[in-house]
Amino acid sequence: MTYQLPHWVWPTALMAVCALAVWRGRDDERLATAALLANWALSILVVRTGNAATHWDVFIVDTALLGVYVWLALRSRRHWPLFAAGFQVLVVVTHLGRAVDPTVSGWAYLTAGLIWSYLVLLTLGYGAWTAPPYALSTADTTEPPGAIRR
Repeated sequence: MTYQLPHWVWPTALMAVCALAVWRGRDDERLATAALLANWALSILVVRTGNAATHWDVFIVDTALLGVYVWLALRSRRHWPLFAAGFQVLVVVTHLGRAVDPTVSGWAYLTAGLIWSYLVLLTLGYGAWTAPPYALSTADTTEPPGAIRR
């Protein structure tokens, strides 16, 4: 017996995290959630439904999102972008794993991608929720805005 989440759970969770990022997040959190929202919308546009084969169009969209998260992780002083980028790497590797081994079932392929996506969303929610205390505790203005971590 397999259990499937209702199709409204992901959009509801995504909109809740986006609202949290707008309410409590800073620029990094807002950019990350906006990129995830754009990724979701583009994935809906390009995906071929009913096909468990490797979704190359979605792979390209997910790789672009990975680029955004890696860029955020390299320039941010916080640690949550590293985890978001790491989970997004797993999303991309899941696509590649399905391409390399077509005997991986469609259920496993889609479920793995779903699990990694929820972990990315959870990471973004954590980043947005903890943004104000972090911003207050690092009110040191000795570094110019946009300075990178060394």
